[in-house]
Amino acid sequence: MKIKWALNELKKYQDAPLTVKGSVDLEKSLKKRDDEIIAVSPVSLKGSLSVAEKSVYYVDLIVSLRITIPSSRSLEPVDVSMEFPFSEIYLAPDSTVSLEQFSEEELAERLSEDILDLNKPIEDAILTNKPSQVFTVEELEKDDMPSGKDWIVLPEDQHNDDINSSNGEGDPRFAVLKDLFKEDNE
Repeated sequence: MKIKWALNELKKYQDAPLTVKGSVDLEKSLKKRDDEIIAVSPVSLKGSLSVAEKSVYYVDLIVSLRITIPSSRSLEPVDVSMEFPFSEIYLAPDSTVSLEQFSEEELAERLSEDILDLNKPIEDAILTNKPSQVFTVEELEKDDMPSGKDWIVLPEDQHNDDINSSNGEGDPRFAVLKDLFKEDNE
């Protein structure tokens, strides 16, 4: 599937938008940009690309893929389904439209050359939407946390309960530091 066009080629879609439907293989470039990624399915794109007056290009897509990344606890591979909207606005280098015309919620960018290449923007969107924490099915069911000699990982809710139920004195190991800057506190 094609995700790179010369702007002259897109001019013919001023009356009716270009329908974008298909998949593209971005695995190699995504793995190069993020070494945590183990595997990526072909990225499915569905939507449209429309051309407005004064060389303004609107891209509205739904991006779908499966990505394999390591579990946050065990580093075991976890397959994650991702689907998210991708909407951006591109201005041709010679467009008379100003970027300030668009609201902060709208992602608008002026192109540096007469080519619209969605490769990097779609990769950026995938990396931005990639979950920061994933767990295997077994880890979610068992809720066992890793531990070792003299250490244990606490679940976030239990950790927050321990902090909130503190008697206000703080960690007793730091009690000797309490008087360190005593004259500053007076």
